[in-house]
Amino acid sequence: MLRLLDYGKPNPFSGIIGKPRKLAWPVHAYRVTLPKVSNDGDELNAFERVILKLLDVFGILHADELADETRIPLDLVKGVLLRLQDKGFIDEYNGIIRQGHDEDVNEGDNAPVFVTALLFRELATGKILPFLHWLDDANPLRKKEGEEKDFRTIRWSDAHKRNTPTQRDVINALRAMKKRAAVFGMEDKTPAVQQITITGEPELYHLDCSIAIQKSDSEFRIADPFGNGFSLILEKAFEQLLERENNLAGWLLAWKQLLSTSRPEKMDARPKVPFETDTNWQRYPKLIASLRPSSNAEFRTFAKIHASIEWALFYSCCVRPYKEVIVKLKFTEQSQHPVLLAQAAQTIGLEPPLQGFRPIQEGKLREFEDGGAYLGTVLAISILQAQGDASHPLCRIASARPDLIYRLLEINAKRNEKSHGKGGADAPQGELSDDSFMREVIHTLLPDIKFADTPFVTPNLDARADALLDARASIQSEFGFKQFNRLGFDLQDRLIHVELFWQSCRYGDDALGFAVDVCAAAQTQFHQALAGQLPPDINDGELVTTAREKAQSSGLDDLPDCLLTVPPWKIREALQGRDPTLGACVMAFLLVSDDESLRAVAASQPSFITDMASIITRRGHGNEPLPLPKAEIAKLRKAALSTIKTLTEQ
Repeated sequence: MLRLLDYGKPNPFSGIIGKPRKLAWPVHAYRVTLPKVSNDGDELNAFERVILKLLDVFGILHADELADETRIPLDLVKGVLLRLQDKGFIDEYNGIIRQGHDEDVNEGDNAPVFVTALLFRELATGKILPFLHWLDDANPLRKKEGEEKDFRTIRWSDAHKRNTPTQRDVINALRAMKKRAAVFGMEDKTPAVQQITITGEPELYHLDCSIAIQKSDSEFRIADPFGNGFSLILEKAFEQLLERENNLAGWLLAWKQLLSTSRPEKMDARPKVPFETDTNWQRYPKLIASLRPSSNAEFRTFAKIHASIEWALFYSCCVRPYKEVIVKLKFTEQSQHPVLLAQAAQTIGLEPPLQGFRPIQEGKLREFEDGGAYLGTVLAISILQAQGDASHPLCRIASARPDLIYRLLEINAKRNEKSHGKGGADAPQGELSDDSFMREVIHTLLPDIKFADTPFVTPNLDARADALLDARASIQSEFGFKQFNRLGFDLQDRLIHVELFWQSCRYGDDALGFAVDVCAAAQTQFHQALAGQLPPDINDGELVTTAREKAQSSGLDDLPDCLLTVPPWKIREALQGRDPTLGACVMAFLLVSDDESLRAVAASQPSFITDMASIITRRGHGNEPLPLPKAEIAKLRKAALSTIKTLTEQ
């Protein structure tokens, strides 16, 4: 028989395959003695206690008299007096009116109340669980017995059985409880720790942990045995055990195979449209891929419209001589690029932007020659090509739409806002007004690209409602209702849109929109994590080096190139709350977080740096088609969701 601790039957699961199973997870329970702070909202801080003591001894004193006596700034004294009035200790004339609270005034009676609690260390990987069980008559340790045949018993490591926790472990568990209490909406107030005693001899128990397989991705989730949603620590420990214990891995695989059922392949009923010819796929593959809405969408997004225009300009440049234009830009001082481009734009009838053109960096020109399409580069090359060629299609566009550049910059701004975590998901429910503008521009640039007058598809509103319901339920199950509700509407919207694609995608689907969405979702959560944080007092030249050193010292992976090459000015913008890119946000987070917080991130998500690098790399500039197998899409999804969960508990 197993000695199990009884914390009820936590059931955070929703949308699972089959029924949950039971794990018996070995833990050592250590008895610790520590002071417990009262939950009384009238508890006095040090300033309030000093001033209330003076008023009790000398009678009514004015704020300036109290400031002279205590050498506390006058503004602070006035604030303390107002707080004491609000709490009902003094009246508006600073006279004491509340009796029966001598313990608040008399420091001699302010001894802390010591309580006993249980601290738990799981014995598979040695992690301290973020929970303390306060022992008293109303909350005893409840035990039960369980048949071994009903549980999968997790093996323990002898090394962790001899590892006694420290006072710092207790403090970390208390802080983790505070964070989890805030996430799950609890009102329990955890005490400040002043003195902690830990018994040397632990008690061996097993925790009753439920494990289930999700429908959304066929991955396991482990319920927190103490009733707080899911346990990231036990899930990470279970993953480590799967890598080194063949018997456990075989048990999980056999369970999944038992649950698996064959499902019919989802057929793509979307008809081809006029621009999807074999010739066009051969000539303009990235443009055609960009023109097709995502597999779970009926309409083109701002990202799709923006990418389509970029690729149309790119292919239009490539079918005409462009070497002379490249040489001209390379050998013209970059400070003169704005003047050069403004003159060329006016020559062909386009209105230059009020803020002027940006210089074209030589690296961007090399990227164009290597097959990259970036709006500023391809637009500049097109304008200079058209300046010397009256038959260039850009001249015809300029005669009809002299405000072309303004429209392109507006689309660029909308796309950037959506793809960098501002607002809700880029998921229009109808055709965007910029879509017709895009079709006109692209057809003029490349006459082979023809569009139908009818919509791409006729939306199936019932099917979409069902899909949204499934996606919302899946994400709510992933986070738990209370944590999901605290994510904010915009982040919820993005995550539901991510889940819509995940649930409908097939092998080889273009996952670019998905990669952009998970990147934006992660960036949204980083924005919340960085809000209100003070930037470090270091110069720009030390930002990258300092972030790298902090990551390494906290146990995180070394920073990859995609983070080491983030420009310092972008990191500085992220520190100031402007969040230009996900990479800049990650670097800013490393810089503003203390060592303890980063160690907590490393403990709950060891792959934190690798996950961010994977998302950033897959996203790229956001206009390259990204056909991926479903397993790779699953990795991106897991990376984003794990990071968001980790950040919500920091």
